[in-house]
Amino acid sequence: MDVFIDAYLRAQREGDSEAEAFYKECFDKGYRDPIGTGEVKKQTGILWTSYGMKKYADISACFGNQFVDDMEWHALTLIRLYEATGEAVYLREAQKLYAQIWKAWDLPAARDVGGNGGFIWCYGKENTAQGLAKNACSNAPGCLAAIRLHEVKRRTPAARYRADSHPDYADFDYLKNAETVYEWIARELFNRETGQVYGSFSQKKGKMTAYSLTYDQGTFLGAAHLLYRYTGKKLYRNDALKAALYTITHPGITKGGILRDEGAGGDNSFFKGIFIRYAVELVNDRRIKRKARIQLYDFIRHQAETLWTEGLGRDEAGNPKGLFSPDWKLTQEQAARKGGDYQKPKLGWQVSGATLLEAMNMMKDPR
Repeated sequence: MDVFIDAYLRAQREGDSEAEAFYKECFDKGYRDPIGTGEVKKQTGILWTSYGMKKYADISACFGNQFVDDMEWHALTLIRLYEATGEAVYLREAQKLYAQIWKAWDLPAARDVGGNGGFIWCYGKENTAQGLAKNACSNAPGCLAAIRLHEVKRRTPAARYRADSHPDYADFDYLKNAETVYEWIARELFNRETGQVYGSFSQKKGKMTAYSLTYDQGTFLGAAHLLYRYTGKKLYRNDALKAALYTITHPGITKGGILRDEGAGGDNSFFKGIFIRYAVELVNDRRIKRKARIQLYDFIRHQAETLWTEGLGRDEAGNPKGLFSPDWKLTQEQAARKGGDYQKPKLGWQVSGATLLEAMNMMKDPR
């Protein structure tokens, strides 16, 4: 849905009322109408899935789920939908959902992992190491959701914010929560010397040889950047830059100047677009050092130019055709030769590719 929000906002800027109406209808049918009054009455739109699992949905009936990172991503989308449309239903649901997410913070059963603090990854598996894991994928987006809710509060006129908010959460201190979560993840899963965000404690301890994922790098830098914006603390700014520059220079993540293919199956193919979204925010922030912004701008532009010229096929007239692949240097037809999951196009490939191209409509050259 996030890339639909990007397209909706672009349609508004360009005065394309037909496209704007199309994307607004997608929001209504996908989120607003199924949410209704906040109770799951019909499994349609986004609620056709297992979201709204009663066991984990005592606060957010629509989006409560055993997977904490999934709840966090819905919260982030709801926040953007509120900003884009101004419809109070999205803010209220985001606030309820964040309260549901906060119940997964610092569970006593998980304190053997990273001590006090941290969001677990998954409910329902508390008797397993996997279930009690406190990974970057559930902590960086959790921090990001809190600081984004704070941002909404800061940007919205006070009277309107109170009117649009759920009455239980209108006075909630989201900035305090964001700083609490950030302190934990920066201490436990971030290397300040290199800028690497460890996906898990196993990776931190060297028990995993996989490289860090763009998802983790991107959500961490996004949270750090917003905390810098709303506190002015340079530590946050420095952390955001370290994480961004690590991503674009580490040979295990960026190869030949292009973000690596992180896999064709599962959620991994969504990840590069997530990094791009938050890296663009850094590029456009004039308070960030110009040299670093130029480096990031050139890198992102190179991703887009490569995807456009090499990652899409061409028809006889030279117009782009076909679908994106998870390898931005290959067309979908070329990627299919790898076999396995590459043979059938996936949604994640298209979302990441489209997010990158939409980002080019928002990114400003710092020069």
